[in-house]
Amino acid sequence: MTTTAEVHRHRWHVESSHPVSEGLLSYQRCACGQWRVTSTPLHPVAHPELARIAE
Repeated sequence: MTTTAEVHRHRWHVESSHPVSEGLLSYQRCACGQWRVTSTPLHPVAHPELARIAE
């Protein structure tokens, strides 16, 4: 039997974001009450190896 907790998909909403030395820090909350913290780098590079080749 599957319970509601097993099939719940979180819908994250940003409660606050703050610039930090490494990028942007975001505090997110789901309607179920769970929280998470995410960070985004200042300058994301998808493929660092390719960036070096282009130089």
